[in-house]
Amino acid sequence: MGRFEIRPDGLFMDGAPFVLATGDMHYFRIHPDQWRGRLELMKQFGLTAIQTYVPWNAHEPREGQFDFSGMLDLGRFLQQAAQAGLAVLLRPSPYICSEWDLGGLPWWLLKKPGLKLRCSHPDYLDAVRRYYARLCQEIVPALSTHGGPIIAVAIENEYGSYGTDAAYLCALQDMLTDFGVDVPFYTTDGYADYHLTNGMMPGNWAGVNYRIESKQAIEKLKLRQPDLPPYIGEYWSGRSCHWGETFFHRDAQPIARAYREALDLGASVNFYMFCGGTNFGFMNGANFGVSFQPKPGEKPHYNPLVTSYDVDALIGEDGRPRDKYLLCHQELAAWHHGHNPNSGVVTMEQLPNVPPAQAIGSVSMQEYAGLFDQLNRLSQPIWSPWPLTMEACDQGYGFILYQTIIRGPSGLRDLHLPDLHDRAMVFIDRVYQGTIMRDKTEPSIRVDCTKPETLLQILVENMGRICFGSKLEDRKGLLGGVLLGGSFLHDWIQYPLPLDGLRQIDYGPIENAAGKAGYPAFYRTTFTARPGSS
Repeated sequence: MGRFEIRPDGLFMDGAPFVLATGDMHYFRIHPDQWRGRLELMKQFGLTAIQTYVPWNAHEPREGQFDFSGMLDLGRFLQQAAQAGLAVLLRPSPYICSEWDLGGLPWWLLKKPGLKLRCSHPDYLDAVRRYYARLCQEIVPALSTHGGPIIAVAIENEYGSYGTDAAYLCALQDMLTDFGVDVPFYTTDGYADYHLTNGMMPGNWAGVNYRIESKQAIEKLKLRQPDLPPYIGEYWSGRSCHWGETFFHRDAQPIARAYREALDLGASVNFYMFCGGTNFGFMNGANFGVSFQPKPGEKPHYNPLVTSYDVDALIGEDGRPRDKYLLCHQELAAWHHGHNPNSGVVTMEQLPNVPPAQAIGSVSMQEYAGLFDQLNRLSQPIWSPWPLTMEACDQGYGFILYQTIIRGPSGLRDLHLPDLHDRAMVFIDRVYQGTIMRDKTEPSIRVDCTKPETLLQILVENMGRICFGSKLEDRKGLLGGVLLGGSFLHDWIQYPLPLDGLRQIDYGPIENAAGKAGYPAFYRTTFTARPGSS
């Protein structure tokens, strides 16, 4: 790639007119062996570039410990994009949203007293600077000014929806510049007036995000940025899904029509998402609000997102193009033909031929290990007088088990978890009593405390940190203590269970699971899968 320029008369690469047609593909959501196939489908569609986020929390899972290997090998991904003939618009914001845990911010920031996210707080900016210093070792050699594929770099992500700290945005740009980033910078926000007022930066290219209302969004952007070509940073071709919702497919025809409308209005359009993927491990995020499919009278509440990030993209999570891939491609090819009959973009008659996904069939579990029997293998207990959050236990993801002794006898009493984040299974003397969910209408469980001593265990699951809006500081565990009747319980042992290494588990035969259905446990089996490209 060469030098990318954004001028009043259009987009240019090394002085020649450049058509920017792009779509989001996230390397951290797709196995590296499948990157090339997805990139080739994007190129075949007619894209000239891809856009990707960079997730800080994945690349710096613990403060000062960086990972750019395997699925996080950003350098390899950028190289493959270049080999496919695709430029890259990079979004290395500290915050990415992306329906990803804490919007891509590292959980360990929540351990720092007084630190405030996404603003000019000195401790936050110091952490960002240290991360950017390491990240830029990966991305600066891949800039187009160095012969690489990265032609532009984004500042933050939809900041207009969050705050008004313009000095913070400038600080991010200054950091990247200090570390050698010398390609154009851009922002992208919703198209409401306050989005653009808070999110745009003087001197930088601005884009807008929307679902299908091309004309309204582009007109709003042109009012704010009349002298530069419009950019659509996120054209939402589908949507994410919360737990408990039905997966939603959007009709392809209106999406293709709105895509063509944006092209006819002179916009460069980025599909979000072009390629679906997966929130591997515990990396799904959550929202706070009503569901995408709200029930009558539903109030705002905690809404965890599912593991799949298929999001009804043009290319599904399984690597197969959908009808909207073909329809939108045809609109792009027709637009090219209308503007330049010799563009070389070919209209496909049918979807590209992609090998089918594997059909593994049913799988039977072969081995079993109950969680309570594995605690000393998986965790080191931590004592405290008051229940600690996961973050206070130096834990980012997974589960945490709280344990105490109820002194009695005190009869039947109601157990309350006043500020639970997020899902708790309650056990009395290792017998399951019930489950309490964050923000649900059943806030308590009646427990039997008629014995002189009763063992109380509460297994709390982190279901994903909030990734968007004003409630980002989403710590996990028992934040408000535990009430038995009207009294707080003290003298707690915590067993952190991040489940980031399971080799120490001692499995037994599956017959040991008899009579223990519904109890927390590990199951193990083996199955055969054939090699495949999808």
